[in-house]
Amino acid sequence: MDSATRTITELPCRIVGMSNEEYRGLSEFHSRSYLHSVGKYGGEAQRWMDRGRSLWGGNSATAKGSEFDAIITGTLEGKKFDDMVVVAPEEVLGANGSRSTKAYKEWAANQTGIVLTAEQKRIYSLMYDEMLGNDASYALMQRTTGTQWSVFFAIDGHKCKVRPDACTDELWWDLKTTSSTWDRIYRSAIDYGYAEQAWLYTQGAKALGYDDFRMPFVFVQTMPPYSCRVYTLPDEMVANAGRRLLSVMEQVSLRRSTGMYFPAEHGVITELEVPGWALKQEEEVVV
Repeated sequence: MDSATRTITELPCRIVGMSNEEYRGLSEFHSRSYLHSVGKYGGEAQRWMDRGRSLWGGNSATAKGSEFDAIITGTLEGKKFDDMVVVAPEEVLGANGSRSTKAYKEWAANQTGIVLTAEQKRIYSLMYDEMLGNDASYALMQRTTGTQWSVFFAIDGHKCKVRPDACTDELWWDLKTTSSTWDRIYRSAIDYGYAEQAWLYTQGAKALGYDDFRMPFVFVQTMPPYSCRVYTLPDEMVANAGRRLLSVMEQVSLRRSTGMYFPAEHGVITELEVPGWALKQEEEVVV
């Protein structure tokens, strides 16, 4: 069925094999990333995204994450690491190893695997080995029975969607690549809305009949030593995130029904709010 004409009327539902493009195109369903962005940046961000635009175009880190995620998804589906990747020959690369040459683009257009440089393959191989060498992540990989399900459901009348990386019979888990050290990984959880993800994904799983569970996140470092650790998030943190998301859903519906997306200070001159500590710091400056 054409992605532009697909209509989902029965909720909850699970679709296996839906492309990521089609999943993203079903914008009448709230995704975790959409709700997190609206909660963080407000009505102006919602208005921008509701017009079919993106807040962020991604960077090299997200590209690496997507490539590694695709490799791990393939291995969970029974494919071999070496069979999924294709290494670009040196003769099509630029003098500094760049992939911006015409020769590379022509060569890459004819490949069906995940195109990598030899160095990228080496790094992803080290990351994959660390996942296999961690007892917790290895156990999750062994228990996985499904990948990249597209799940659609409703919460208090709000239509939502989730796309878990991997599913077992008892829980869903998610893969995260990170350039953080382990003592700073909590910052990533806060900044990127992992608690919101844990809450929304477990809601989607329960809509399909799963018992409640704590969602594990498998973190793999993208820099030496390319270590792997598996974490769940504190229950209180996840519960608070759920309350925030429910509030955001209500705000999204209200803005769409009224057409009022802008904050009260939009269109008028207002005084900038400055934290007290910053004001004090300014006062202490000696001229």
